[in-house]
Amino acid sequence: MKERRQTIQKGLVWDALNEHMNHPSAEQIYESIIQKHPTISRATVYRNLNSLVEDGIIRRVQVPGGPDRYDRILEQHFHVQCVVCKSIHDLEMTKDLSIGLEDLDLKGYQLESYQVVFNGVCPECQKENLS
Repeated sequence: MKERRQTIQKGLVWDALNEHMNHPSAEQIYESIIQKHPTISRATVYRNLNSLVEDGIIRRVQVPGGPDRYDRILEQHFHVQCVVCKSIHDLEMTKDLSIGLEDLDLKGYQLESYQVVFNGVCPECQKENLS
């Protein structure tokens, strides 16, 4: 693995990611940073996010129909996304729900990783719909 230096910009991206607990998109991270550091570019944010993903420091969560999101938790876990506000949260497992990978017909693929994203309406959006 190529040794990368820690830059001020990468530190800003990391700090912004840590301020958001709902798996922010690159655009949300950029908007958060630009308020305090108006000279940073979108390209710099995207480049540093890609660098953090490549270095295994964060992971990219690909959401069908939406922008990629970013997560600080590297272990495999499930997510739930609100279909109204598009927020994403980690799901805490109350039981061992490990999927039986040995029972899957992988069509010859060598599995490297998987992502599971459930969809629903978050409690906040449910409250707003009742109003």
